Amino acid sequence: MELPEFIKLLKLNSRVLDVGCAGGRDSQHFIKAGHKVIGIDIVDIFLKEAKKRVPGATFKKMDLMKLDFPNNYFDAIWAHAVLLHFSKKDLPKILKSFNQILKSGGILHVRLKRGYGEHFVKEKLTENKKRLFTYYKKKEVESALRDAKFKIVASRLFPDELKRQDVKWISVWGRKI
Repeated sequence: MELPEFIKLLKLNSRVLDVGCAGGRDSQHFIKAGHKVIGIDIVDIFLKEAKKRVPGATFKKMDLMKLDFPNNYFDAIWAHAVLLHFSKKDLPKILKSFNQILKSGGILHVRLKRGYGEHFVKEKLTENKKRLFTYYKKKEVESALRDAKFKIVASRLFPDELKRQDVKWISVWGRKI
């Protein structure tokens, strides 16, 4: 639901950064809609899968905390369910770097888990390996985007698509001021 709406906000041939692209599922949709996509992830097996699945996109191994792109380079950034693996103390730095690499008026999508605190969690999706999960309230995410010089375009709560009862999502879109 979010991805088609987000794509409608973009001009044809927009340059999109898919942050935490995993196997390229979302990158594929951006390519099909006529956009130029760079996907980044830190996991080699995800990048290998993404390159096979979406040959029209560019995929790079890159640490989100050390983005290596020119200022004002992207028209849009899609950060879907990736920032939740970073500590809250890192969020201002990440959002500031997003702002730097977005063009004026560029749009940012952020999706995070709703809740409180930061916890290392084992889950089936990662073969029961522990990963950091950071939880937010909607107003907290909105405030963080405003502090990073984004105007809030949309802010919504969503249930989990995998029907996990204990998982709720926050989606916030911001436009670079």
